[in-house]
Amino acid sequence: MATGKEDFSFQRRLEQEIELWLKEGLIIPDQKSQILARYRVLKEADEKAGPGKLITTISILGSILIGVGTILFIASNWSFIPKWSKLLIIFCSMLVSYGLGFYFRYEKVNYPKVGASLILLGSLIFGAGMFFIAQIYHITVHYPNGPLMWGLGVLPLAYFLRFKSLVSLAILDLLIWLGMEASFWISYSSYYEIVTMVNLYFMAGITLWGIGLMHREWKSLRIISSPYIILGSLITFSAGYILTFDIYELSFVSEVLLIFYIGITALFLLSVIPRFLSKEKEKGWGPEILGLFILMAIVLYLSLSFPVMSSKAFKGGFRLFFNMLFALEIFALIILGFIKRYPTYVNIGLLFFALDVVARYFDFFWALLPRSLFFIVGGLFLLFGGIYLERKRRKILALFNIEEAD
Repeated sequence: MATGKEDFSFQRRLEQEIELWLKEGLIIPDQKSQILARYRVLKEADEKAGPGKLITTISILGSILIGVGTILFIASNWSFIPKWSKLLIIFCSMLVSYGLGFYFRYEKVNYPKVGASLILLGSLIFGAGMFFIAQIYHITVHYPNGPLMWGLGVLPLAYFLRFKSLVSLAILDLLIWLGMEASFWISYSSYYEIVTMVNLYFMAGITLWGIGLMHREWKSLRIISSPYIILGSLITFSAGYILTFDIYELSFVSEVLLIFYIGITALFLLSVIPRFLSKEKEKGWGPEILGLFILMAIVLYLSLSFPVMSSKAFKGGFRLFFNMLFALEIFALIILGFIKRYPTYVNIGLLFFALDVVARYFDFFWALLPRSLFFIVGGLFLLFGGIYLERKRRKILALFNIEEAD
């Protein structure tokens, strides 16, 4: 079922639009009644049985809990279960999950959301099963290969079925692999600092964002573009947020990760170049791609040639630069959300705006106020800030609806 059918704001906009259609002669009164009756039934179903998104969330949480329970059961009884029984539990639970998932999703089509969550459960058991089998037979392998094989194993199924949940699982697996593999490489290097990993994930987030935008160019892949865009933007802004703090006495440079920088940059370029070749471009695509290019260039500079600061003035200058850059990113994302009519961008922008305000409050006022007054003022600030942001968010979302209705 399409997301719009589950969205009450869509129904409200439809009621506004349908009056215009009737006045312009696009529909007749009988058609108006039939259309509104259809969506009233859907709204009633949502009110009585819960929205489709809620059903999907409950089903996914149920699948995750079953998967965790299965893993804990095997782990807690590991020494008492024979090898053949362990293998039987792993393969049978995985096949049953996949089988029931496909049955509910494609054969008994009345339960598509439950079926999708069971397929997700099968993919969770698939990943856990690889680690258990390696432990059963004491297979010595390069440990980061586990999440890599898990992610690469789930990804083809995710694309075949066009499931955002499976795409998200595969992306998370590959992000875990990236951190583990990079840690393995830099564990033998004297260049290692925690900010090195921040840069690496900053680049990964930008690249995921670009891959998501590339997916939006193909109609068949558009449905699974959101996991790339949402996870990519969240990782990008999280890394940028860390760079607003006083960390510029540390080393950003790690020569042993050069192969990672080259690979991630190449993947980013391959993902955004098709945007320039596409005939039909989304509104606001140019500033979005340009912004990603600028961010990637800045992160590459940090990762390859950024000097360790010895002067307090230089450290303060660079910190000020990244604070200003982060603020510019936030406002640019919110504006881009308006231009593209993409509320997710607006919500992410507001989230990091709130986090940045709180961080700067602690930076500048912690040393200036008595401790008790600090907490009182801070509590009032957060309380009224929450009220302000909630009102602002409601106005923004309402403005989205008005613009779309017009």
